[in-house]
Amino acid sequence: MSTKLDVPVTLIFFNRPDTLEKVFEAVREARPEKLYLVCDGPRADRPDDIGKVIACRQLAENVDWPCKVEKIYAAANMGCKERVHTGISAVLEKEECTIILEDDVVPVPDFFTYCRDMLEAYKNDRRVMMISGTNLVRDHKINGPYCFSCFSSIWGWATWRRAWSLYDPDVTDWPEIDRSGSFRGIYGSSYFYAKRDIMSVYTKKKDTWDIQWDYCRHKNRGLGIVPAVNLIENIGFDREDATHTKWSSSEDFSRGSMEFPLPVIKSVKRDTDYDRAYIRKYYGVNKAIAFIKKRLGKK
Repeated sequence: MSTKLDVPVTLIFFNRPDTLEKVFEAVREARPEKLYLVCDGPRADRPDDIGKVIACRQLAENVDWPCKVEKIYAAANMGCKERVHTGISAVLEKEECTIILEDDVVPVPDFFTYCRDMLEAYKNDRRVMMISGTNLVRDHKINGPYCFSCFSSIWGWATWRRAWSLYDPDVTDWPEIDRSGSFRGIYGSSYFYAKRDIMSVYTKKKDTWDIQWDYCRHKNRGLGIVPAVNLIENIGFDREDATHTKWSSSEDFSRGSMEFPLPVIKSVKRDTDYDRAYIRKYYGVNKAIAFIKKRLGKK
């Protein structure tokens, strides 16, 4: 990509310099005019974190193109939930929108142009709450360069202040939402698994932030944009230092390209066929098997 990117990029990282380096190279190629660096602090019980966190910060600060860099660093460890949601909130207090990458998702160059164009095209459409760079549902062909879905991944994404302002990290009104049954129309017969995930953050058993973001979009009847081709490779699987992806993955992370300019689809409505395919893959038989294995104590 030869020209600078006029949409601010938020890079979220912690203690993995090897994966961060690959993501940072993709950011360097995009040459954003503004770069926000969000980093957690080392864990008190892990002295080896100190050197890794320092190495990551030095790597991400090695900006060799004209760029305004803002560091949002924690002195002590905040944990996944607090660091990510407060980091994104701090960025969107200053910016109307941002492209967000974590330290294990490597985008193709087209990802940045796609996000920029979609952020501009749908900036005033409150039905659209995010843009995702990931599409791993291969058994559904999207009719067009992108579609609108209830299930849009945060492996490389973008959003606006107007959408993120609705985010509640504690899902405080979950009992009321559960009683209303409003999410059943989204998940169908797989509602059990969604409910279990939401309960894990409502009861603070799980330290994460992304379940709450799905919850926010579903509660506000918001949709995400999903590209017809995958634009992201997740390189964070099968690692002991991963937060949520310590296991290996059989996902097909092959990436494609997009043709620009992208058309603006005026009819914003949920692609229910895509969502059914997503539910079959991630909330169907595979989810049931994983749940049973966990109950039996098997890997």
